[in-house]
Amino acid sequence: MDQETAQALFNKGAFLLFLNAPEGLEFGIDYNSWQTGPRFKGVKLIPPGLHFVYYSTSDKSGTSGLRSGFFKFYESKEVVIKYWDPQIEDVKKDDETDSEQIEHLKLDMREFDPFLGTYPLTPSTDWKKWVNLTNYITYPLISRILPNEGKMNNVSSSTVDEDELLNIKGSSKFQEDIILFTKFDLKKSWRTGAVGEEITKYSQDKSWLLCELLTSIYKNGKFYVCQAILGELQLSFVCLLIGQNFAGFTQWKNLVQLVCLCKESINTYSTTLFSEFLDVLNLQLEECPPDFFRDVISEDNFLSHVLKILGKTISDLPTQSSSTELKLLRRRFNKFRGFLGQQFRLELSIDDDEEEGEYAPVVVELPDDNIISNQ
Repeated sequence: MDQETAQALFNKGAFLLFLNAPEGLEFGIDYNSWQTGPRFKGVKLIPPGLHFVYYSTSDKSGTSGLRSGFFKFYESKEVVIKYWDPQIEDVKKDDETDSEQIEHLKLDMREFDPFLGTYPLTPSTDWKKWVNLTNYITYPLISRILPNEGKMNNVSSSTVDEDELLNIKGSSKFQEDIILFTKFDLKKSWRTGAVGEEITKYSQDKSWLLCELLTSIYKNGKFYVCQAILGELQLSFVCLLIGQNFAGFTQWKNLVQLVCLCKESINTYSTTLFSEFLDVLNLQLEECPPDFFRDVISEDNFLSHVLKILGKTISDLPTQSSSTELKLLRRRFNKFRGFLGQQFRLELSIDDDEEEGEYAPVVVELPDDNIISNQ
């Protein structure tokens, strides 16, 4: 890194002491990972902001075990201390460490300097990727979804898992690290008490469900709620991409479908949600392999289906006397279409009015039960 950047990080960078880590541990932060050596005691000059620290042991054959980690917002010059517990092969909880010892260690960090790896800003593309993939994630969002000190692992159960109770049964560790994604039912996307045409309309158009979530779960102003839902979209993607937790894909898929299948609310949230959503999705798909739309994880190209629907919604917006916000949304979508064609050879046809399969309009009668929850 250049001298100016190094000096700025020296003045503002945070420190993570990762003490008693076994040699050969896979240790990572954001886009970077290493095998720990006998002298490793942590990382220095961490840029202030959100970071994901993760680690996993390996057996004698070199096969990696459970990947665990924690999300944390680091303040300027903050010193964070974590102790490795070999019995659980994980870090100790913060309330299990000696507070007096921690304060003693913080008094003089110079003794640890030779044993601390420097947060890598080279190549700069990795750092920029991390910032772009997480810029909507906030401290309140992490606290709500990952209440156990930001911790998760690659087998953590989630509120969106169909077999959630089976996964966490008998395991207090998995119960502690459960991921509390916002739970909602895309198959019941209308208000309680709705009948007839209203059910038909909102079974296809998820606008009522979106507005209900923005009002009751994310809350606090039009811009903030849109920022929060984009933050959860980013968090679910990172949980999959780096945390290797498949529940992240499930929630990512749910949120992508929710936004893409909204028609009525697109005028209200054209710039605060939909334009920004396209930018977030574009950056996420840049991290996916070229065959992503043919891969099993894409589940029969659900993404191409819902993107076609979103494209049709945008193309049907009135062109005469349309607002600056809607013009911006059209430009964003056309740019996104171009990216899909170049990156994945995917041509989004938006001329077909017919929606098939699970995306076709339906009329169903269901009992009046809860459709959204915090957990």
